[in-house]
Amino acid sequence: MAQSSPVPAASDGGLCEEFAVPSQVEEVRRLMAEFAERHDAGGRRVVLITSGGTKVPLESRTVRFLDNFSSGRRGASSAEYFLDSGYAVIYLHRHRSLYPYTRLYTGVNLLDSLRLEPGGGGGEGEGGSGRVLVDQAELQNVAAVLKRYQAVKTAGLLLPVEFNTLSEYLHLLKAAAQALNSIGSNAMFYLAAAVSDFYIPASEMPEHKIQSSNGPLQVNSAEIPAHVINF
Repeated sequence: MAQSSPVPAASDGGLCEEFAVPSQVEEVRRLMAEFAERHDAGGRRVVLITSGGTKVPLESRTVRFLDNFSSGRRGASSAEYFLDSGYAVIYLHRHRSLYPYTRLYTGVNLLDSLRLEPGGGGGEGEGGSGRVLVDQAELQNVAAVLKRYQAVKTAGLLLPVEFNTLSEYLHLLKAAAQALNSIGSNAMFYLAAAVSDFYIPASEMPEHKIQSSNGPLQVNSAEIPAHVINF
């Protein structure tokens, strides 16, 4: 269930001991801090929205993993709501999960919704010129949706940040807490991601692919400590 909460404290809480630190986390923290401070200076509130599911590796050099089927629909639609309500949004989402505005056309074959109208200077073959026409019966309200998305993009109101694994999610969430701390009550967290309750401790994780010749696969997972979630 989605939940909104005040910005959490930025202490480590043992996170680095339990989960490997992603290489990009410092750069992402800087980008989030700049984004938050710019919009705070302009009198706009900032919300961090998490979306999609987390992947839990079973091996250090990941071949197998535990996952869930969260599409990120709640997070993507919530991002649109906050943008329409005047917020700037940091969108911390699972790679390839649903995205604000484009989520409206999930399941639509894009190429079936487009038609090439040849121009005077070329044919329909590869490299030919022409106009691309949109079948608005397939992509309903696409003009209005595109107009809104372009307005959001031009104003710099949406900062997307991707994660894949549970470790990446937790470290990026911590980085967001640190980045938004400077703007105080003008920041909020809206946690809509489907986060795993369990993980494989690094000390117990095989480095290489688990071999089927070793017999049936037995997985011993640990529950994520509360002090890690509540940094």
